[in-house]
Amino acid sequence: MTKSTKNQERIQRFVCPGCSLYCDDNQIVFSKNNEILETYGLCLKGYKKINEINSKNRIKNPLIRKNGVLKEVSLDEALNKVKELINSSQKPLLYGFVNTTCEAQINGIHLAKKINGFIESNASICHGQTYSNVIESGLNSTTLNECINKADVFIFWGSNAAESHPKFLTRTIFSRGKFRITGREIKTLILIDPRETATYGVAGARDLYLPLKPGKDLELIQFLKDMILKEKSEVPADGFVGIDKQDLNRFILNLKGSENGVILFGQGVINSNPNGNVIKALIELVDLINETSKRSRFSIIPMTGHNMNGFIQVSLSLLGKMGQIEFSNNQLVESKKELISKIKDDEFDMSIIVASDPISNLPITLSSKLTKKPIIAIDCFITPTTRLADVVLPVAIAGIETDGLVYRMDNIPMNLQKIIDPPANLPSDEQILLKIIQKMEE
Repeated sequence: MTKSTKNQERIQRFVCPGCSLYCDDNQIVFSKNNEILETYGLCLKGYKKINEINSKNRIKNPLIRKNGVLKEVSLDEALNKVKELINSSQKPLLYGFVNTTCEAQINGIHLAKKINGFIESNASICHGQTYSNVIESGLNSTTLNECINKADVFIFWGSNAAESHPKFLTRTIFSRGKFRITGREIKTLILIDPRETATYGVAGARDLYLPLKPGKDLELIQFLKDMILKEKSEVPADGFVGIDKQDLNRFILNLKGSENGVILFGQGVINSNPNGNVIKALIELVDLINETSKRSRFSIIPMTGHNMNGFIQVSLSLLGKMGQIEFSNNQLVESKKELISKIKDDEFDMSIIVASDPISNLPITLSSKLTKKPIIAIDCFITPTTRLADVVLPVAIAGIETDGLVYRMDNIPMNLQKIIDPPANLPSDEQILLKIIQKMEE
């Protein structure tokens, strides 16, 4: 929605691409020269995202490594180099595709098919296992609107929402909903984490902080399942896995007695027990609550990052699978390995990195292997990955300088709208991937 004021300024409402909440309650004030004067409603993440348009680390020209140094070149020369590297490759690996739009993800999969590559998103090292379990056993999920209107218990399990999704608390817990008109006063916040995170700072007298011992998530879930099946819960006198008896009793009462609860889990749960399927156990716990309780209904929302759900939706729609996507002879084939194994076992000979920085985010044992093979980086900014790349293709910032479709953390589709022109008429991720496909067809 756009409107103009008497002094020619323009105020535009927009969807913020700062995290997977994709908040749509923000406004930007533009000058008559289309410069951003002021913003309203943004959290720190959103404010930082908007300020990226003026970043000193912005890449505005294509780069090719010549004699060990990245040199500015024309887009056509850079695309020719990309074609040369791909044609020399037998096992290309494509990775990233989360901090961008679904249109770019679609083109990424088309490119992988064209060049017989292996493609995965950042979900493979994050919430990939979450959705593997969802496909296998289903998920009692919900939406943010349902959380606002109905939820009376919010359980943040291994998730620090105040920092990962800053406006989640204000949009849900502190909001008045259709059936929760008194808002925060009747909503209970339960935090399960070994650490007192920033989210702990918003806890009040009616809330619970459960200092679970590290790596004991699976044991706690099994304990809760046993307690829910019993008519009378018998909590050990000295507590369990770091949580005292009184708090455990209150926790169980909330699980059994709330009207509409939601469990929001993050990386803390995913990484808590490598030898046990904590996600599957958590899904089973929610199913058990819903089956046995006459009053409670619980749901789960994974606290995903950016457009992670978008890649899952796109890959399932196009291919019927969400990970370990590999092509041979331009056909989808069964892959027994995921991204980490591919890199670890050197089962790739070049990589195309889109909207991601694996050199910073992966363990050095893996990132060092990436650097030993040619890298084509598609990004807006200078990162450790672009610094070590052989070809760098600059693009517009998704959701600010280009529009497109994304999926919110609760799997609701959202349309990002372009709010300002990119410098040097830079193409979007979608457009640059299409240019690579077209170049490969020449």
